[in-house]
Amino acid sequence: MSLKFRVFAVVGVLALALCGCQKGNTNASSGTPDMSEAAKADSKGDTHSKAKHEASAKHEAKAKHEASAKHEAKANHEASAKHEAKAKHEASAKHEGAGKKPSAVPAVMKSGTLTEADNEMEFNFRQGQLITVVLESNRASGLSWNLIEPSGSVIVRDGNSVYVAKGKSGAGTETWHFRATKPGQQLVRLEYRRKWAQSVPERTFRFTATVR
Repeated sequence: MSLKFRVFAVVGVLALALCGCQKGNTNASSGTPDMSEAAKADSKGDTHSKAKHEASAKHEAKAKHEASAKHEAKANHEASAKHEAKAKHEASAKHEGAGKKPSAVPAVMKSGTLTEADNEMEFNFRQGQLITVVLESNRASGLSWNLIEPSGSVIVRDGNSVYVAKGKSGAGTETWHFRATKPGQQLVRLEYRRKWAQSVPERTFRFTATVR
């Protein structure tokens, strides 16, 4: 084989090898965009998933906040309603209590003698009935019972009062007599003080008489 032929053969082999290398580089270069696209797709997928997660978290937080706000508003409304109802009830009770007059002690039929235990009581008497009042007194002290009322004609005094001493100390009792003259109602009041003094009495005795 001649030298010239050998040279041509070597050159041909080198040319073929060079073409193969260029083709491999081209294929490798064309494969790179695919990998880049895949990486981009993965990156987009991660971003989308993260956005979904953030949106879900925000929605859940908003829902919790709204539920909490509704619960708090409901609790405040119920508390306000209870407070208002209680205030109305108390005001109504006070109003009713203020409007009601205290019930008076029922009058009883009295046939015996009245004493200081019967002070401020109300009694029923028959027309023409004699009413006797016996009160403790001590005229040695300068004090005695004085008739302040009656000023009407339903109950009238029947005679003067009688003083009876019980011992040397001067302590005793005063007895007053009244007569129920006609139907009606009248207050009888006596004060224990000095006869002409204008000061506050030491004691007071009174009763309301209803004559039927």
